[in-house]
Amino acid sequence: MVTYTLFMEQLARGPLKNTSAVEVTNLGEICPDYVDTVLNLTNQGLADITTRLPILRKLVDLTFVDDQFLYPLVVEGGYLSTTDDDLTTFVNQAFVKVLDIYDADGKRYQPNTGGHITTPTFNSIRFSAAVMDSDDSLYIGPKIRIQYQAKHLVIAEDDVIDLPPNLMAALQYFVASQFISDMGSKEHMVRGDNYFAMYLRHVTEDEIRNTSGTSQTEEDPRFYETGFV
Repeated sequence: MVTYTLFMEQLARGPLKNTSAVEVTNLGEICPDYVDTVLNLTNQGLADITTRLPILRKLVDLTFVDDQFLYPLVVEGGYLSTTDDDLTTFVNQAFVKVLDIYDADGKRYQPNTGGHITTPTFNSIRFSAAVMDSDDSLYIGPKIRIQYQAKHLVIAEDDVIDLPPNLMAALQYFVASQFISDMGSKEHMVRGDNYFAMYLRHVTEDEIRNTSGTSQTEEDPRFYETGFV
């Protein structure tokens, strides 16, 4: 993790060094007039990166409701609860997609593979009657655990950035690309496009090489059984 204060210093001494965003008398500081702009662009970059890559994986429990087969993954539903392994509160706006589902025995299920567990929309799960029927051999209830991809929460100036170290440069490129492109001139737009290309290349290489460990790997499902009853 890196503090946002340190990240601003890195921007000021790096890709934003020769722009109006940096104090002329102190190349390590962002001008007060641009602090909010840079913070907003940083939050845009965090959302973009963590939407493209499953860096932040969270857990939430879902308790079945009688005769309900479709479950929108929203707090208002009343059937979601935090897990003993992950005390982070579920946030609707931070949800990206379902990754895996685990039953109480730690057995892993991938949605949209067998027809009994599907995702009709990006933030909902539909279960067949069989997997919800305690008398059926396919029964997985009454509670299941969902691993999902989450977006980075919006940060403030005194917060920290929760990204792998190798993606901090990508975040710098994103912020620089947006800030410099918005400066308006043709030269600035070209520079901004170059930074955005660097950003995309960095993120793509990270995904291909699995530098941040974002690819799905086989793991012992008993890990997810801890505290799950």
